[in-house]
Amino acid sequence: MRKALTPEYYADNIFDIDFDVLSAAGISFIILDVDNTLMTYDDEVAPEPVRKLVADLRDRGFKACVLSNGHSKRIMKVAEDLGLEFIGDALKPLKRGFRRIFERFGNSPRSTVLIGDQLFTDVWGASRAKIHSVLVRPLELSNEPGFVRFKRRLEKPLLRKLRGDPKVTFFPPASGK
Repeated sequence: MRKALTPEYYADNIFDIDFDVLSAAGISFIILDVDNTLMTYDDEVAPEPVRKLVADLRDRGFKACVLSNGHSKRIMKVAEDLGLEFIGDALKPLKRGFRRIFERFGNSPRSTVLIGDQLFTDVWGASRAKIHSVLVRPLELSNEPGFVRFKRRLEKPLLRKLRGDPKVTFFPPASGK
C-alpha cells in the first residue's frame, strides 16, 4: 500500500515543477487537480500566475485537462477560464475519471502525469491508473472541508517518510534553479 501512496515527484507548488524533467521522462499529457493545487477552495477563478503557467505548458507542447473531485459546475468554470477540458465529480482515487480521460483524449498512461496535493486521492488515484504523479504541498489548509482535514491527519506520517525516499524526485524551489 505504501508504494501506491508514494509519488514519483514532489514540489512545494506547481511553479517549482521542472517541466523539462517531465518532458524528458516522456510525459506529454498533464492532469491537473484544482482545489489546493491550482487554487484555494475559496477562489472562484484561477489566479493569473496559474493562467500563465497553463498557457506556457500549452506553448511548450503539453496537453492538459482538469480532473477534480470538486463539483462539476465550479470545476467547469475554472477549466473554461483556463481553456481546458475537465472532468468533475471524478471520485478519485477510483479509476473511472482516469479512464474517461484516456477515452476522451487518447493519451497513454506512460505519457501522463497527475499533479495534485493529496496522497489518498491524487497520488493513489494516479498509481491505480498506472500514470506518473507529482505531489505538491497544499496551498491553504485552513479552509479545507472537514473530510479533507481528516485525510490530512492520516497523510502526515506518510509525508514524513517521503523526504528520505530515494524513489521520489524532489523539485527544488524556482529560485534554486
